[in-house]
Amino acid sequence: MKSILVVDDSKANLTLAKQALEDYYQVNLVISGQMALRFLEKKTPDLILLDINMPEMDGKETLKQIRATEENKEIPVIFLTAKTDPETEVECLELGATDFIAKPFVPQVMRSRIARTLELEEFRRQAEKKAKKFESIASKDSMTGLWNRSYLTTKIDETLEKGLTAAYMIVDVDHFKSVNDKLGHIMGDKVLKRLAHMMMEIFPNDTVARLGGDEFVIFIVDPPEHDVLCERIQTFQDLVNADLNETTSGIATLSIGVALSPQDGTNMDTLYDKADRALYVVKKESRNSFRFYDTTLPSKQAKADRPSSIETDIRVLMQQLREPGTIRGAYWQEYEPFLSIFRFIERSLARSEDSFCVLLATLMNENGEQLSEETLEPSMDILYSAIQDTLRKGDVFTKYSSSQYVVMLPSANAEKGGEIAAKRLRDHFDKIKKDPGVVLKTDLTMMNMVERS
Repeated sequence: MKSILVVDDSKANLTLAKQALEDYYQVNLVISGQMALRFLEKKTPDLILLDINMPEMDGKETLKQIRATEENKEIPVIFLTAKTDPETEVECLELGATDFIAKPFVPQVMRSRIARTLELEEFRRQAEKKAKKFESIASKDSMTGLWNRSYLTTKIDETLEKGLTAAYMIVDVDHFKSVNDKLGHIMGDKVLKRLAHMMMEIFPNDTVARLGGDEFVIFIVDPPEHDVLCERIQTFQDLVNADLNETTSGIATLSIGVALSPQDGTNMDTLYDKADRALYVVKKESRNSFRFYDTTLPSKQAKADRPSSIETDIRVLMQQLREPGTIRGAYWQEYEPFLSIFRFIERSLARSEDSFCVLLATLMNENGEQLSEETLEPSMDILYSAIQDTLRKGDVFTKYSSSQYVVMLPSANAEKGGEIAAKRLRDHFDKIKKDPGVVLKTDLTMMNMVERS
């Protein structure tokens, strides 16, 4: 049952109002504006009938104070008045009155006006609720339930306009295309939804959004100091990688680029660009890591980073030429660049009459036969990780065939060193492989520079 608060200094009017309404509504009666305000501190009625002419605090002043509180500003108020001149009506409507009932009131008319007002108020509330729901839907990513790019941009710009510090993290799933290609798009969607869930769990007080595809953003306002933030990112990455390793059979990992505000930018576009450059370097190095933006990072368009003048500092030049960041494991290259590196190393070592080792890593079944496509593709991804994790930073490798990687081991200048590297690779692969029926075969050969010269 809807509740109505009737405010009138005339006890006779209160009695008449109660008699007219009590069969339809829960009716509460008070005789002054002050009593009405005290009542509203404890309860919120669905509608207020308010007399305009009262001593001490009249109806207009009472309405001003009702509308001044957040909790009561939407309660519909109908004035009870003997004055129906246009000036009074305009003034009361401007104060927030909903309607008027003339005194002496007719019970049937009173009930009709109250019913219509309550009906309109219910319609307004439902419309507002739907509008908020649609606004929320429009701001959310339909697949993951995270905020979308539009909401994120507004949130970031509003936050940074206040001069607050922030960390902007682009989170990207490594080898996501391979997940879709090898495990199917249903599994790909599952990976994205699972990642979104973990991001919300691990960063419950921060803004988490999906930009599109496998690219996400975590926006942290007032981030902790650098070392603490690094620990938090590393913990997040480790947890997600463990989950991805299980979900995708070792195919996918996580890469993260980080930009800080205000030093790296004060709006969405600038922070995205800087964090994306940091992510680009992580992807170029080895993936499965995170990096903060700094001014020495190369851009995706190398030409844009080259000096326009012939005058440059050799130290700046070296910062641009060197491989940035922490170097991890063996160096992956596509086949054509691999050939160039191979021939360069071959030429270099020929001058010193030295040699180096070449390792061919082949996957097969226990009978020495070709693996099925369903088994081969995820196993090749696992072998990729095993090569990068176990071989040295000076080693270079590429994919030679659908079941083979070829590795240059310049640091293994004797066959024994190559055998040690091959055994280390086999042991690690056997430890992390998912299918016990997959066998890794390694073949070694020494490139003898004396003979070739």
